[in-house]
Order: sequence, then C-alpha cells, then structure tokens
Amino acid sequence: MLRWAACVAVVSCAFIFFRVQACECDSVEVPLLIVIGQSNADGSAMADSVEDARLAEWYESPANSRKIKIWYRSTQVENMPPDSAGVSQRYVVDGRITDMPPGWLDLWYRNENTSGRTAMNMIHGYGTYSTGEGQACAQGRRGMEGELGMKFAEALPDSELYILKLGVSGSFISSWADPADSHNWDYFYENIYKPAVEEIRSRGERPYVAGIWWMQGCADSGSSEEYYGRQLRMLIGKCRDRMDASAPFYIGHIVGPDENPAYPEGSKGYGEGVRNAQDTVASDTDGVFIIDTHNCQMQYEEGFGGYIHFSHKGVNAIGDIMAEKLISTVSRRSAVRR
Repeated sequence: MLRWAACVAVVSCAFIFFRVQACECDSVEVPLLIVIGQSNADGSAMADSVEDARLAEWYESPANSRKIKIWYRSTQVENMPPDSAGVSQRYVVDGRITDMPPGWLDLWYRNENTSGRTAMNMIHGYGTYSTGEGQACAQGRRGMEGELGMKFAEALPDSELYILKLGVSGSFISSWADPADSHNWDYFYENIYKPAVEEIRSRGERPYVAGIWWMQGCADSGSSEEYYGRQLRMLIGKCRDRMDASAPFYIGHIVGPDENPAYPEGSKGYGEGVRNAQDTVASDTDGVFIIDTHNCQMQYEEGFGGYIHFSHKGVNAIGDIMAEKLISTVSRRSAVRR
C-alpha cells in the first residue's frame, strides 16, 4: 500500500512538473529594450517639423499596430546637496505631479503623456511633461524610440516590443554602477524594471532583454580612463546579473573633438578618458558593442553655449542604428525557437 502511494506521489509530481514545463514552453516570449543614461539617452532633441510630420504619418496610420509599448512613471531629477568632495549628484525621484499611474503606454514619436502616449520618461519638468513656454519645451523633446519603434514594427509586424527607459540628465556613472551609490540604478530597477516585467508575466508572457542602450559621459568628463572603465564594467555586470545575462550591451559612443564633420565643437566637454574607456571595455568584453554616433546631427542650444545634444534627425539616426540591431537579435531568437 505504501509502495503504491509512493508511486502515485512520484507520478503526480512528475505530472505537475511536466505541466509547469509545458506552460513555460507554450508562453509567448516578448523582447524588452532597456534605455538608460543621461539626457542623450533619454532624448533632448527639439521639435523638427519635417521629422514630426514624417513620423506622425506612420504613427497615426493603420500601419501602426500599437504593439510597441513603453513604460510610464512620473519622475523628475533633483540636485542633491554637495558631498564631502563638493560633488552634487543628480538623482531621479518620483514626480511631484502624477498625471497617470505607472503602466504601459503606446509608443509615440514625441512625449505626450497627457494624451496617454509617450516616447520619453524623464526630463523637462516631470514625467513626460509636454507643455511649456519656448522652443525647448514646446510639445516636449524627442528621443530615438519613435524612429526605432516604427522601423522595428515595419520589419517585424507581428512582434511586440516593450521599452523600459530612464534618462537622468547630468547623472554620474557612479549613481548607476557603484554599489556605494547606485541611486539611479536602484530607482530604475525597483520602480520601473520590476513592476513592468511583473505586469508582462502576469499575462502569461515571458520577457527577455533583447538589448541595453547606455549613453552617458558628460558628468564624468574629468574622469580617468581607469575610473570610468571600472565603473562601466560594474554597470554591465549589474545589468547582466539582475536582468538578462545574454543581453547585448550597446554603448552610445561619445563624440570626440572634430569627429563630427558638421559639428566639430560637438560634445567638446567630454573627456578623452571616457571615450578610451568605452573603446577598451567594448573591445575586451563579450556582447558589448560601440554605437558610432559621430555622423549624427547635433543641435545648438543657447543655454549650454554649444552642441551637446543630438537633434531630432540625430536621435532618429541613432534610432535607425538601434532598430537594425534589435531586429537582428529578435529575428535570430525567433528562428531558434522555431
């Protein structure tokens, strides 16, 4: 009798295990794109009527299947009091105004949170604030995701894509990478990544990270190659340990002096140590890739007295590059599953 009960128990356990395995195998796998860094990662491009019209035509047409989503959470950036070394960190915090609860929104080509659609997640006021005075605020700024989403949907019309994004203007890499700081990383992981992934899983889908885009460096312009390289390696390791070990990690290359033929003054304040560290880490770390941005258009801004941000055409050029990478990764993974 005991032997019979034991056999039943073993069979029952095996059946339960099989059912769990079957459910996991049958669930739909969906790609995530992670976008983190400073203002150029978030997107600080001012409105360009030609680019807006081109993107609007697609986003407002039946060709847009609304399968590209981006996670929204109202946030803002604050300057912290100077530390013992006189350094004032830039930390992301909850927005003072919450125009809608956190959740997935349809991707849009510009940030219009009050309309329930967004292509940004951070700077200029709060959350995806899209109104204000002057050219800098009019209808918000633009990021690369509008172009990327369109190109991805055109190439893979049946595929979903989920974008998790947090650009913290002026943030130091330590606030993302260093265990002694890492405030911005912790905010992103706890308040954006985890709830967004949990929501996808609650629907029976299995998310995987198809790519991580990192662009930062201005705040660390005076850092040595050794320091920045060490921090960058910690960040890559953290992303792979906490999110997806197999995810490609893409670094938006810092434009060097005179590298951009049209804007030789572009990114003048960035240090050589940052660029050298980016190149070194990409050359000796598997799955880490440099994204060349030196031909991408930049915009002049009076407030900065120069070229520091990419224009709308510039971020769209980056979006084209990243879309190509993402399409390749998702297509290969789908082919393996078939």
